[in-house]
Amino acid sequence: MSTEVTEVFASITHDTIFKIAFTKEQNKGPLLFLLNTCLKEVLKEPIIDVTLIQTVEPPENKNGRFTVFDIQCKSADGTRFIVEMQVGKQEYFIKRTFFCLCRATSNLVEKGKMEVEGKDVPYDYNIPVVYTLSFLDFEVDFGEGCGELIQYLSVRNDLHPEVRYDMMQMVYVMLPRFGKETWEDCQDAFEQLVFLFKKINTLQEKPEGCKNKAIEDILESAKISNLSEEELMQYEREKKYLSDYAAALAYAKKEGINYVKDLLLQGLSHKEILARLDEK
Repeated sequence: MSTEVTEVFASITHDTIFKIAFTKEQNKGPLLFLLNTCLKEVLKEPIIDVTLIQTVEPPENKNGRFTVFDIQCKSADGTRFIVEMQVGKQEYFIKRTFFCLCRATSNLVEKGKMEVEGKDVPYDYNIPVVYTLSFLDFEVDFGEGCGELIQYLSVRNDLHPEVRYDMMQMVYVMLPRFGKETWEDCQDAFEQLVFLFKKINTLQEKPEGCKNKAIEDILESAKISNLSEEELMQYEREKKYLSDYAAALAYAKKEGINYVKDLLLQGLSHKEILARLDEK
């Protein structure tokens, strides 16, 4: 007779827990750890401090759409960071990220003129650098051979690929590509962080030997017993929604396979089957 294991830690891939873990103004350690660990390959120097800012970017006109981010913050020099956790698969997620990045960037451009040495001059468009950091719980095709766990996209010179322009950077952490099964298998802080995204809800206690303050803070934030009643209810609602969504996809896939099998038994060609599928 099997015994159901009760969760000690809530999954940080869920929206509620993700924000609880990384958006505490009184404790920016986890967010700084997240940014410095995942962006270390593209940052000129470590981020010392950030300020959380609004996560809603207004439309450019009254008929436009609002853009909502999970986390948006800025450093002292104005550099912007947009952090997102995405569980539901989206076919054009890279384009979506680029759209959001452009929306955030366009809102940084000052309207009208700026003052330089007491004179009004046209705005020079020296806008801050904007980074997006996306954690994806599904696969995205970045091109042939691009199978690494973390992907970096930027603006480069096609004739000189080694030249990267300092204006925007899109970073993706592909959670399905992480294969470490236990905490002890993790080799560094980045792998430990990704392990938490993948398997924190399988842990029954803080990993033995864990001495990273930021990771300890993330664990405390995600601890079920530390959640308020409202936070716990929201977490359970999100779990149910994702479970129902996965079940609906599985059912649709099964029905689709059975439909194609029936068409094959009827003797239809592949071309005719594709035409029928397009009609549906």
